[in-house]
Amino acid sequence: MHVNLSNVLGLAVLAAAAIASWYWSREDATFSRASGLGPSGPPGYYLRDANISIMDENGSLLYEISADAIEERPAENRTMLSGVYVRYNPAAEVPWEVSADNGEIPSDDQYIELSGDVELVSTSEPGGEITIIQAPRIRLAPEDFLASTDSAVSVLLGEQRLDAVGLRADLKGDYLQLESSVHGQFNP
Repeated sequence: MHVNLSNVLGLAVLAAAAIASWYWSREDATFSRASGLGPSGPPGYYLRDANISIMDENGSLLYEISADAIEERPAENRTMLSGVYVRYNPAAEVPWEVSADNGEIPSDDQYIELSGDVELVSTSEPGGEITIIQAPRIRLAPEDFLASTDSAVSVLLGEQRLDAVGLRADLKGDYLQLESSVHGQFNP
């Protein structure tokens, strides 16, 4: 049997490259746990300029969530959003649009914790007075049409302004309840 030295050498180089590739690409669990770097669990997804459509039980569009970025973090059981905008389908008859710098959706997916310049704007009929609600953070349960916070909140009714601590709002019923420390001034 005749063995070609160049074939043996070529196979040895390929085998060494495969072993080196495996060694360098494997997750070093000791390094990851000790330094806090590297994946802490299974990877999730990451989206840029995303639009997510949520349907009702009949398959009709209920609302849309738009975000500059969405990142799923399965190990933390949450999804992070930035540049968040929530808009209801006009057929749902919910006269509000919601925006925030950031959002967090826990794994149970029942609400969105919005933070950073949160703003709810009524989309009333043309020529009607617009209501704006501003707060540093708001919990939005979009499928239940509810918004709430225990933080400071400002409500702008046209040229008028109310400040309070705490808010409960039924967005579909167009009902707003301010919890405490309500202060405002209405000019005639």
